[in-house]
Amino acid sequence: MKLKHYTLTEEDFERFRQLINQTSGIFFDRGKWDILRLGLSDRALAVGADTLSDYYEYLTTDDYREEELRRLLEHLSVQETQFFRNLPQFDALRKFVIPEIVGRKAGTYRNIRFWSAGCSTGQEPYSMAMSLLDVLPDADSWDIRVMGTDLNEQALDTARQGWYPERKLTGMDRKHIERYMVPMDGGYRLTEEVRNMVDFHRLNLVTDPLPIERIGTCDVIFCRNVIIYFTHETAKFVVEHFFDILNPGGYLFLGHSETLWKMSNKYSLVELGDAFIYKKSLPRGINGRRFISDRRMRSAPLPPGIEEDRRKRPDRRAERTEPLPEVAESGGVREGAVAEKEPEGEQVFSSVEEAKTLLELGDYDKAVTALERALDTDSTRAELHFLMGLAHEKRDDLVSASESFRKTIYCDDHFSIAYFHIASILEHTGQLKAATREYRHAVRYLRQDDPRRWEKELDDYGVESLLNLCEWKIENLGGLET
Repeated sequence: MKLKHYTLTEEDFERFRQLINQTSGIFFDRGKWDILRLGLSDRALAVGADTLSDYYEYLTTDDYREEELRRLLEHLSVQETQFFRNLPQFDALRKFVIPEIVGRKAGTYRNIRFWSAGCSTGQEPYSMAMSLLDVLPDADSWDIRVMGTDLNEQALDTARQGWYPERKLTGMDRKHIERYMVPMDGGYRLTEEVRNMVDFHRLNLVTDPLPIERIGTCDVIFCRNVIIYFTHETAKFVVEHFFDILNPGGYLFLGHSETLWKMSNKYSLVELGDAFIYKKSLPRGINGRRFISDRRMRSAPLPPGIEEDRRKRPDRRAERTEPLPEVAESGGVREGAVAEKEPEGEQVFSSVEEAKTLLELGDYDKAVTALERALDTDSTRAELHFLMGLAHEKRDDLVSASESFRKTIYCDDHFSIAYFHIASILEHTGQLKAATREYRHAVRYLRQDDPRRWEKELDDYGVESLLNLCEWKIENLGGLET
């Protein structure tokens, strides 16, 4: 039988991706047009829709629309997972994180709460449970709960069974299989001890409330390879919610290509063994390990109760002697203000400062307008192209951002931070070999730079910390090149 071919029009693409983004946080960029079309086609065929436009109407008006939307989101969600995936992170969990939590709680209420957000078919939360049993000889004397949540109810049903075919045991060593698995029906099932430690629930990270009633506050959250499918604003929203449910000193584990760069400055980035993990607090150290303050996003508003913005201290940044002109909705000077003709150099300076202010305020469209005016006057100034790249990056226009960062390097081939941003974009789009090359360029020129050159851009994050991050990316992304 010949399968029906569905065409995805421009209008339908925009409507579907907006609906999916609003209800799940998942964002389909244009590079995933065919993936979205195929997923929609499968469900349109299942409900008997003649066209994808008809299917959209079904999704938004039919009496069974909520059930069908749930089925669609399940169909579109990524289910790739395995036991002990990214072993350095689980080594860090066992060697550093769990012992620290146990040491902190041993003399108080002995409870441990772990959450796997986006757990798919359950291998991740079960790996967390096995790690706890590996470390705690007296696990029975602790109140331990591990929770796995996911959008996909079918995947959660598989997780609750705790049974996996042998081919799904990737990542499990012989010791763990012998201790925690029982041969059954041609595959293996986790022991009752492990299964009883883990609860599974359907949860939408974007639309559902935090699961505090189910698990309380958490010591560890794993959310790996999830936020890369979100827009920047959605990912920021989810990360802020994680911060709210984490205990002080709690840990957030992200995927190897995920970062809180320009998303949250509330976490510290701590190096534990061969892994970098985010932590809710800024302690000076743990077990002699080095902490890296994750202050890579400096456009965030100040926390409640903090009045002094250290980013604008006179010793870090020149004080502004005159206020910037008030910006009207059109992007020009406020109606009624006196507009004096400035020399070209001063016009460029004014536009740059205006663009920086607009970037800090989150008004990226107006920042682009201000920078376009400045570039009309001086198109060879690297800083202007770099700021334009940041503005495009904030608007999730990665193609334009990459082009602006490339122009930055054309104007100044030692503009090391531009290489870093190009590398981040390449990594985000799956071009790992090219990303690794650009991270190497960033390292090369950062080492040649006067450390004071990037004080304003990096604030107190520091060149050494950025170098450490780049070198870690080179080492880890290199192993993923194909």
